[in-house]
Amino acid sequence: MEKPSSLDCILVGPHELDFDQYEASVREMGQDSMAYRVLKANSTVYDGKRMTYYDMLNRMLASQTGTDPQLHVCKLPSLAVAHLKTAVNRAGMVAEEVNFFSWEKDRMRDLLARDPRAVAITSTFYVDNTALTEVVAWIREHNDTVPIIIGGPHILNVHNNYQARDFIYRSIGADIYITDSQGEYALVQVLRALRVGRSGLALLPNLSYTTDGGKNFTHTRRAIEENPIEESVVDWSLFDKSFYTPAVQMRTARSCAYSCAFCQYPQLGGPLSLNSIEHVEAQLRGFQEQGVTNLVFIDDTFNVPFPRYKKLLKMMIANKFDFNWFSFFRCANSDDEAFDLMAESGCKGVFLGIESGDNQVLKNMNKSASAEKYRRGIGKLNERDIMSFASLIVGFPGESAETVKTTMDFIAETEPTYFRAEMYYHYGAVPIAKQADQYGLKGTGYHWRHDTMTAEEACTAVETMYRTIDRSLIMPGYMFDFWSLPYLFGQGLGPEHVKAFVRRAGEGLVSTL
Repeated sequence: MEKPSSLDCILVGPHELDFDQYEASVREMGQDSMAYRVLKANSTVYDGKRMTYYDMLNRMLASQTGTDPQLHVCKLPSLAVAHLKTAVNRAGMVAEEVNFFSWEKDRMRDLLARDPRAVAITSTFYVDNTALTEVVAWIREHNDTVPIIIGGPHILNVHNNYQARDFIYRSIGADIYITDSQGEYALVQVLRALRVGRSGLALLPNLSYTTDGGKNFTHTRRAIEENPIEESVVDWSLFDKSFYTPAVQMRTARSCAYSCAFCQYPQLGGPLSLNSIEHVEAQLRGFQEQGVTNLVFIDDTFNVPFPRYKKLLKMMIANKFDFNWFSFFRCANSDDEAFDLMAESGCKGVFLGIESGDNQVLKNMNKSASAEKYRRGIGKLNERDIMSFASLIVGFPGESAETVKTTMDFIAETEPTYFRAEMYYHYGAVPIAKQADQYGLKGTGYHWRHDTMTAEEACTAVETMYRTIDRSLIMPGYMFDFWSLPYLFGQGLGPEHVKAFVRRAGEGLVSTL
């Protein structure tokens, strides 16, 4: 029988590895290694030292004001944590959150001292195990008996695609892994089971768990979890207002309507699920009443279905909401009316999954878009002073030196406000893997080649883009991306301040490529 506790669960959001230690470990692989070249393309150099963009920003502001502002995009409310806390609370149990583990260890230590029944860690922000392993080890140091649960997209990917999953689970060090793309219901069921002991875990679906310290793992039956989106809306009244103001994220839909060849999210997320406009309106009204000013819609395809998108924008205008809002946006799937509605309703910036400016590569990616439609869309955004962030993938099967040049010309011509070029990272589970023979695709991760490009050539192409393109600003993916805009605006930095900083940080990035 587990000992009684008034705290059922501590919910843990993202953790950032110590950059100095991480940089040193990657540098040991060789400064010409693929891993270190990728790291250089996602960091900057300031005062002769390599660092993250946020480290540079905080140092610059501290030198000007005398106070370290300790800015970081992960201080935005973790939506995964917020959803899980809502689900646990609605089930009649008690959960406390540690939103950004790296910066809230004192709070984590105090909560562990309360002997919670469990700690649950979301893997939403991870693509490997390193940070998870570090969090688990820290928890064990401060409470070596509490059961540790991990769920989320990374764990589901491990469970579905790695034969050595038990070895991976053992190396991470948690006790229970939830292997479903949603997981709210599973977490509630696990916490209920832990109130009386671990023997009931075998009856629950979508789990991998150990009862002998990781020597052996039991994998329970698969049962797809479907939490109706209307019933899983975050209850923000569970949080202090300061937690989600002035900037907050929300979703109006779950999963993605498309099936890009480099992405497995639609397979993991299930069919596209839409919340009603009435439910969205009620949430927005609550945010406005509480003082939210910067709003992020994290729907993967916010403007799909298109008629619904226009209704949402018209609803926001009719309510006279005064949010500065940001979202993912498929600019090939819009028209003049929608662009006008976006500007009128307060849209300040959009994330564009452009991926390539070459039509053949877009076709290979199954993007359901063309460079011509992208070109028109970015132009319409620029006309309305809506900031754009163009995300590019370099080296996808079929990519060549010629298609890279086409993409570079496209970015130079269209001038999105910000851009990022990422070297293609190959997962064996993504749809394009089924066509590996067609493209001569071999290898995995950052170590691949296909008939028209090698990983080394793709990495060089990214570096060339960063050195050459000068009308759009480099915004890298490592802990400083498009979502930093609403966060930093909420902290009092204006668009021109952010642009000036990103321009200067980009100079430091390019200086050592």
